Amino acid sequence: QDALVQNRSVALFLVAAAVLVLGSDGFATAPNLRNLATAVSIEGIMVVGMALVMIGGGFDLSIGSVMAGVLVMDLQPYGIGPAVAAALAASLAIGAINGGLIAVARINPFIATLATMITVRGFVMAYTDAQPVVGTQLEFIMLGRGNLLGVPYPTLVFAVALLAGFCALTFFPFGRHVYAIGGDEVAARQAGINVPATRMATYMVSGLCAGIAGIILAARLNTGSPIIGENTALSVIAAVLLGGISLSGGIGTILGAFGGLMSIGLLGNAMNLYDVPAYYQRITLGGLLVALVVLDTWWSRDGPILAGPRVNAEP
Repeated sequence: QDALVQNRSVALFLVAAAVLVLGSDGFATAPNLRNLATAVSIEGIMVVGMALVMIGGGFDLSIGSVMAGVLVMDLQPYGIGPAVAAALAASLAIGAINGGLIAVARINPFIATLATMITVRGFVMAYTDAQPVVGTQLEFIMLGRGNLLGVPYPTLVFAVALLAGFCALTFFPFGRHVYAIGGDEVAARQAGINVPATRMATYMVSGLCAGIAGIILAARLNTGSPIIGENTALSVIAAVLLGGISLSGGIGTILGAFGGLMSIGLLGNAMNLYDVPAYYQRITLGGLLVALVVLDTWWSRDGPILAGPRVNAEP
């Protein structure tokens, strides 16, 4: 039963894929699968960062603002390398600010990242005068549209991020510390774990992942828009929750989050194929998120059904 609970997102993905293959002529076409893989990869990079944060008992609403991807476009005249480096440095800095507010100043993660989300979005709007920034170098587009041996670059970057997140949580002390902090912060402190440093690291990884996703999306569109990513946090959090990571922390896996991501991706793709209006898509995703939060809250009292048994982490 535990295995069934832990792998329910994968089962849901397989069921959804089967329904789409049988019910839609446009699903199994190469262009649709390519677009689905790219869209899932961009959000998937952020899912890896969000998974680390939430397993550690945190929350990050600011990823949509961080991924706006405007800075990298505006700095392209100085070269693609410096522009990308500046964008990544900015995303790391925002993650560090989130981590400092939460781990050091002890501000509630929801309030801290909500404030960061609003502030960063406002800064981007002011910096660009609320206008999109168009790229100046065609080579930059290849980061979002190129491929290696037929595999799109965004998918390769996502695969690397997924593997790195899996290894960090599975094979390194950092991962055991993240689980321990999410499971019981007081016990983790008593065990000698540096809670502020570990928690700050998870938020910095989340910021970095959002920055990478923003760069790839900006390259794919050749445009940095100040309104990009306004609903991204909703999709990412829904995918992570569906994948078995609990809001209470200390529970879940990267692979489970991947299954949740694929299920959400297929849901969105299905609604696009069946011409479901955008506002109904938002209602559906919002309703799914509410249902997941309610189930996680109710059932976590007797052992979180969303993720199976807690991981018994040791420092």
